[in-house]
Amino acid sequence: MRGALILMLLVTACGSSLGASGSSAPSSPSPSASVCEPTTYRDASGVVTANGTIGIVGNAWISADAAMNDYLVIVRRGGRGDDKMALRFNSVGNTAPATFVTYAVGARAQPNPWGAFVFQAGWKPIGFAGSCWRLIADGEDTGLVLFVRP
Repeated sequence: MRGALILMLLVTACGSSLGASGSSAPSSPSPSASVCEPTTYRDASGVVTANGTIGIVGNAWISADAAMNDYLVIVRRGGRGDDKMALRFNSVGNTAPATFVTYAVGARAQPNPWGAFVFQAGWKPIGFAGSCWRLIADGEDTGLVLFVRP
């Protein structure tokens, strides 16, 4: 009995750091703007970017329904037609069944504000409703955060 009381006091005292809540029902993570803030900064040409080197044409968010058939259009300053890009998407906030997703894409000819080539990356591999991802390109953190809306 005394051990149970001590444990209850510890959980109550440390509840916020342990992720415990006052409710006995399990809570599921539900992303909100405060948990997942997709990158919204746009440079003068309208490209979403955090570092000025890698960017997104369009938005850093999409609905889960659209993610199944749509592409994330990534651009790189000075990109060339023979470029390839190794992509890694790291889950932010553990809202997806995977902690990371990796794949590579090749450049495609498509005029854009930063040049003549883009990298079309499918949203589908990270298209889990309510998930949040940090984009790593060729081993470098781009600073871009992506959100898949429910």
